[in-house]
Amino acid sequence: MHGSRVASFAYPSLILIGALVACAAWGCSSRPKATETGGGSAAPAPTPANAPLSADDVSLLFPAPTQASDFDRLIAVHDLTSPNPQDATKRDPVWSDAAFQQFLGIAASPAAQVAGTTSRIGLPAEAQSIAAWFVAGVRIDAGAPGLSNEIRDQFGTLPQIRLIIQPVTKNVKGAPVVHDIAGHLIFNFTLAKPNDPPQTECLQRPQPDNDAFNAIVGEIAALRTKFSNGQLGANKVTTAGAPLGVHPGLADATTANNLRHEIKSFLEKHLSDSRLAAMAIAGLPSGAPAPWIFLSMLRLPPGVVPALPNGGFVPVHGPTLDGVQFAQMLQPAGKLPRVVPSPHTNNLNPITCRNAAVSATSVPVANRSGVATADVFVNPPPAGDKTKTTLEVIADPTKSHFFNTDCISCHTETRRAMELLNVKAIPGIDTAALPTGPWDIRNFGWAPGPKGQFHATVTRRAAAETEAVVAFINSQVLAKSAPANQ
Repeated sequence: MHGSRVASFAYPSLILIGALVACAAWGCSSRPKATETGGGSAAPAPTPANAPLSADDVSLLFPAPTQASDFDRLIAVHDLTSPNPQDATKRDPVWSDAAFQQFLGIAASPAAQVAGTTSRIGLPAEAQSIAAWFVAGVRIDAGAPGLSNEIRDQFGTLPQIRLIIQPVTKNVKGAPVVHDIAGHLIFNFTLAKPNDPPQTECLQRPQPDNDAFNAIVGEIAALRTKFSNGQLGANKVTTAGAPLGVHPGLADATTANNLRHEIKSFLEKHLSDSRLAAMAIAGLPSGAPAPWIFLSMLRLPPGVVPALPNGGFVPVHGPTLDGVQFAQMLQPAGKLPRVVPSPHTNNLNPITCRNAAVSATSVPVANRSGVATADVFVNPPPAGDKTKTTLEVIADPTKSHFFNTDCISCHTETRRAMELLNVKAIPGIDTAALPTGPWDIRNFGWAPGPKGQFHATVTRRAAAETEAVVAFINSQVLAKSAPANQ
């Protein structure tokens, strides 16, 4: 299906990998420890229900599993269910078998082959069972693709919950084997009636379901208060002031199991297959360690595509490609060009809702102006000041987002900064969660370290997008819901 069909049928769900990061001075901070409830020291004051949220409250990262007992602290995607709308005594999977089969089918389709090459995604047999997929992280977003006034003016405000999922299997001893593949499941919270017609060659602006999102905010605030007040385990665990990394409550042995149960209940209350609006995958060719291949998928309503009379998922044209290509890949060091196809980004022009995912002719390549990490994946790399400027544009959430910046740029800017600019620590990120190698392209999830063991990873883009969400929720939702006499 041509991208212009997406606009004509006004489906507002192309926000997938999230090209949204802010750049600040790079430094270091440490993660606060859990507070023991015993001993003679005074316990901290209880956390008020409407206290401001922190980064770990809206971006919840699970520790990577390393031993058999860790499976009990994870959430299997196939275990997430929601009430059947026709029969309250039944429950349906949040990721339906139909959606999962379309996820596999698109990942195995010609769209998953990088144009002009023989490289294509090839999922291993283990990843073709829904039972193998686990939640690595949960991202709560107040408004995709961005929260700046300019982005919201063009795209509207689309609240979402995104699940970052990865396949995990067991070896002969029952220990976890994390597969270096990732998927995104994006659930939208919108009202059925759009609030205004689309601009020419743009997606229709969504009408956010503010009541549903405010309820989500209230529950995550209540959950934060529960574990910080010691209601989920022996230790009182706080997220206030903590840098983004593995959630402190999931890292603490006294609260991890109870918090995992609370997160699962929260997801089951708010997610359903009917809200699943988009998916994405970052995968590898079958049996090969490289290259990385990115592909996005969009759910269309019934009647849009004859082959999908009941609606379903289709691959999405790359918004910064040529309007025909779908997949994009990152090749390992030693192969040139590193990024294929070469992106044509538009992050130096004023924000516009027009992009190649909607229409191949809406913003001709010749009219685009932008930067990408493809510009710094060259040998020799640009001068330090040019590299820094390039990466800062990609990392700036008011300039770069999914529709004007390619996925590979969004997933590699932190490692490029670490390698080319000698960045060793970034404010707002737990240093232990920074990507540890050039082939770690995780924004928020699990990636292999230099010795092969998987660890939780956070990039500065994920941290800065989270910071924007926290600021919006604290000022626009929590502050307005506080009692008048406080």
